[in-house]
Amino acid sequence: MSFLEKKIRGIYDRHGEFRVYLIAFVLSILGCLSLGILTLFSIFADPLQKLLDYPQSTINKIIVIHVLGLNISTPLSGFIADAKGIWILPLFSFSGYTFSFTLLKYIIKHNLHEYYTYLCFFILGCSHVSFLFSCLLNSARSLGRYYRTLAISTPNLMISISSYIQIQIITIFYSPNYTSLQEYETNFMNLLNFFMILLTSSTILSLVGSLLTDLANKYQTVTEESPEADIDDFESFNTSPLLTGAATVLHSPGPSIIGSPMPWYVDEEGIANLDTGISMISSGYLSLAENDTPYQVKVNKFAKDFMMYPLLLCCLVAIGSTEFFIANLNAILNNLDAPGKLDSSLETMSIASTLTRFIIMLSTDYVCSRFKISRLTIFTLCVMSCGASHIYLSSSPIASLNFPLVVVSNSILNSTVFTLFPAILASIYGIEILGTTWGKLRQRSPREDDDLLYDDLLQ
Repeated sequence: MSFLEKKIRGIYDRHGEFRVYLIAFVLSILGCLSLGILTLFSIFADPLQKLLDYPQSTINKIIVIHVLGLNISTPLSGFIADAKGIWILPLFSFSGYTFSFTLLKYIIKHNLHEYYTYLCFFILGCSHVSFLFSCLLNSARSLGRYYRTLAISTPNLMISISSYIQIQIITIFYSPNYTSLQEYETNFMNLLNFFMILLTSSTILSLVGSLLTDLANKYQTVTEESPEADIDDFESFNTSPLLTGAATVLHSPGPSIIGSPMPWYVDEEGIANLDTGISMISSGYLSLAENDTPYQVKVNKFAKDFMMYPLLLCCLVAIGSTEFFIANLNAILNNLDAPGKLDSSLETMSIASTLTRFIIMLSTDYVCSRFKISRLTIFTLCVMSCGASHIYLSSSPIASLNFPLVVVSNSILNSTVFTLFPAILASIYGIEILGTTWGKLRQRSPREDDDLLYDDLLQ
């Protein structure tokens, strides 16, 4: 047994599993504080144009390649984390960050062909998503055993906070003011070194956090219940988990909350739980292939759930409609004869988005447990309110007077999708396959609406 494993075992024996999971969660959240670079692509665009004489068309190609790396690695990272282990992702990110930043500095120093730059940003995009998923999934599998929505939504909030912090650091220590091109290059090289050290150090934190979670899972004593105990409750798992009580599951079963310091999470006996249902399936109650693993069983259940596809379609439509609204905000204001309100609308959007994340993160678990409201119900209400605002915007002759309410409703829905929806998937289909389920849905650029403000601040 290694020295680190002995120390972890000592903490586990003295303080229980909750303390180990909490440490793993904190390490993952601290790692997320370096991911503000996800929203700060503009820090690369101007130096590449000035130092390498790249035209705007080449910058656009770099953006496309970068987003391609993000999209390709999103479902792949989720699958690897679920099937092989979260600890693989920070190792890949560490290697990717080291290689891509070193290559980028070499490209600038020796003015290499632009194809090397494409390779650099493709690997950088893959590394970003792998690191993000390692933090997100480890948060979900550690503190998510106790406070699911809080654990899953916190990493996204940390990215927004990180963006603001990194903007201030860049403004103070890496000002773009220069008297010669050589000074400008030196300043940019220092900035690249800063991000490389920050990101590689953060991947180490994420790696330690994921190993802590794995070891805590290893030490945890799991009490197996007889599969015949509540056999009638799970016969409906032959159909759709969404049509059973699984959609109302607010946290993991009772044994997993022992040691939690918060007393307001109640045990929900009698509520159908997909995790328990799947354990019955894997124990032989339902006919399965002999070689199926619990991971394969849950993924198959997810893929074959006929009600899952309308749910994902609703989520994708919510993402598309809100981001279409955000992208065309200036044109909408011009049509409403309010062209001067763009700055105030963006400010309103940013404030509403941040407040929504805070409220969802801190209150959803308590509200759901206290009032027996499912997360799916909250998400549906957000979709309906945003849809009503779009109808009002397109039909009311005085829409410009209440336009801030429309902005707020779109911002709330956009933030809800990225903070609450992963918790819904984890509650229905299990935390163990959250990487696969959320990875398939989030096969898109992880940028969010307030990135517009951050990019504007850097200009």
